[in-house]
Amino acid sequence: MMKRFGEKLRTFFARFGHTCDSCGVEVFNYPEQRLCADCEKALIKNSEHVCPKCGRKTRASGVCLACKQNLPNFTMSFSPFTYEGLTASLINRLKNGDRYLSNFFGEEMANYLRSEIQINDLLVTCVPLTEEKIVARGYNQSEELAKVVADKLGLECDFDVLHKTRENVQQKNLSGKERVENVSGAYRVHKRKTVKDRDILLIDDIMTTGATGSECARVLKNAGARAVIFLTASSLKERL
Repeated sequence: MMKRFGEKLRTFFARFGHTCDSCGVEVFNYPEQRLCADCEKALIKNSEHVCPKCGRKTRASGVCLACKQNLPNFTMSFSPFTYEGLTASLINRLKNGDRYLSNFFGEEMANYLRSEIQINDLLVTCVPLTEEKIVARGYNQSEELAKVVADKLGLECDFDVLHKTRENVQQKNLSGKERVENVSGAYRVHKRKTVKDRDILLIDDIMTTGATGSECARVLKNAGARAVIFLTASSLKERL
């Protein structure tokens, strides 16, 4: 009981800054540093070998096997962290009420993208949720991340570009092929004139197989987008 109370207390104070967004210990240079040193060390960064197409961590250099078998529709993808351990825990918290964690992840996403490519005139948007899901959750975590990324990079954003037309089955228990079929036709472009001849920066929280990002990129390109860069807070490692 006391342990649960302590966790709730740390989460409460983290919302107001000056403490680690993860564990709640005091952080003296918040918000320049949003996590304490121990929590930052616990996050597994997407470093060394990454697939140049999907951005997932790989065991060797070059395009991963999954992309070779089924090339995604997005131009390229990036994510600063792998979805495991503390990162997975924080992402799940972001999706389930700890909205303030979008500040940490959004800033890290912006910094990571800036280190990987030259930032030009990108239009920032996000993977949408259905209205029913937004009402149930209270917000779209991908939109919260996108707001921070756009602000950090000084980019234009429009979160009404894509609409989700139907609720699909949860992706986590599906195979790669099933994920592609599950999201097929689930998204449409609401503002075709806005995306025509633009380079789009598409934001989401997790990249697993890339099926969602690929489907969103497909409809954006069909509407005239020149390129779609998929940026997520975390991604699963290559599965062999």
